[in-house]
Amino acid sequence: MSRLKFALAAAAVLAATPVLAAPNWIGTADYGVETVGPFNTYDFSSAGILLLDPQDATTAHGFYQSFVTAHLLDGLLVANNGLAAGNYEITIVANFDSARTSVNAYGETFSVNGGSFSLWLDTTPDRDFAADSGFANGIRIMEGSISGGSGSLGYAGAMQFGGAALDLTVTGYDASVFSPATIAAGNSTFSLRLDAPFDAAFTAPIDSVQGVSFNAASGDLLYVADGSLILTAVPEPQALAMLLAGLGLVGGMARRRRS
Repeated sequence: MSRLKFALAAAAVLAATPVLAAPNWIGTADYGVETVGPFNTYDFSSAGILLLDPQDATTAHGFYQSFVTAHLLDGLLVANNGLAAGNYEITIVANFDSARTSVNAYGETFSVNGGSFSLWLDTTPDRDFAADSGFANGIRIMEGSISGGSGSLGYAGAMQFGGAALDLTVTGYDASVFSPATIAAGNSTFSLRLDAPFDAAFTAPIDSVQGVSFNAASGDLLYVADGSLILTAVPEPQALAMLLAGLGLVGGMARRRRS
């Protein structure tokens, strides 16, 4: 077989084999007080808090905490009456390292270079932004690492507005809560705003996040953050088998060509 025919045949095999992309996880969560689902997305409060603690001119540590306000399935609301009634709460805490990648008079871009997150279930809601408490207690139902991400901010006087997208790896979760037990990772998007006048009453009493003090004089920044977490699943066995079969066929063609 000529090189051209082999290349075309190999390309055809790989094109016919489905891409091994992680599908969105779709399942239910049994929180004890109610079962919610099917869903694939946690929607966080539009008033979560992010403390950015600069380490030098370009790098910073970030500390975020918020709570779940809704469950979604492909963007559509899923009933969670117990959560809405305040019978329990699901909170999130995260920390990360970031680095500014560009800056000009109109704004900046940044990368997120690692971190961790965890979700907590508490049947006695007690979250309190002003007291910096009640976000990492109860039962930890999920945890993982932040493998990377990026974002941008635009300047409007003293205000900043922007957003970020993060890639997450789930390293553990409570299989008695989530079904099916196939969660592998997640994708998060956030909107960020700094010093917006309508946030002043919310941010004014906050002087620490996750026990890290907010010190504006040293350059700390306190963002209000709105975000979500879309859960993804391990690739389906059928897709993996088809990919391996396709690669095996290409390998067999290569061996026959050499012989």
